[in-house]
Amino acid sequence: MNLSYLTHKKWVLKKFGVKIIATGSPIAYRDLIQGFQGQNQLLLCSDDNYDALNISETFDFIGDPLLSGDITKKYMTHIVSSYITNLDEENRNKVIKSFYNLETTLHDTLLLEDLPLEITFDEDLKKLLKLTDVHLDKTILNSPYGIIETVLRIHQVCNLRTIPVICNVDHYIEEREWQELASLVTQMKLIVILIEFTDAKNLQIPKDIPFYYIDKDLVDWY
Repeated sequence: MNLSYLTHKKWVLKKFGVKIIATGSPIAYRDLIQGFQGQNQLLLCSDDNYDALNISETFDFIGDPLLSGDITKKYMTHIVSSYITNLDEENRNKVIKSFYNLETTLHDTLLLEDLPLEITFDEDLKKLLKLTDVHLDKTILNSPYGIIETVLRIHQVCNLRTIPVICNVDHYIEEREWQELASLVTQMKLIVILIEFTDAKNLQIPKDIPFYYIDKDLVDWY
């Protein structure tokens, strides 16, 4: 995959792993953030055959793991669909039976009312799960690394084809966690792009992580 920003040298994203795009330029940082969100036309992307790819369909812009709110909410539809797809027949029948038991209990108690109340039971598991308000454990939102790892696992488990784009990771994780993150992404066979606004000398990252830098004068250092 090839990715390029305006008049700058292109980035070639071939191997799995973490890729860091950093800049000391407010202009470049703004352009990159807005570009990955599809708010400008300054980023161009193509496959290995140089056929154009849609930025919004190719990348999953996540933003800052702490400042972007509960970034896991947007994945719940994918998570529920994956759960239903992978649920074996035995457990599916157990779930449906449990809801039937609930329906029977509710129906019996409604007969005690003076109004002719009825229940419409639907075996659609998506609707049933919605009733239970299934969600991810909120405690993960307390840890930036936990948030990042959860998003990556969602991409893997739900077989999402988009490339996660995360901002300001260097603000939150330590040197040891950098190495853990790099290893995890490679093991999952994912590509993850991290956007950092910083001076190149301030980034403490493992040497084996690809690093592309645009300085405050918009000069490429890669």
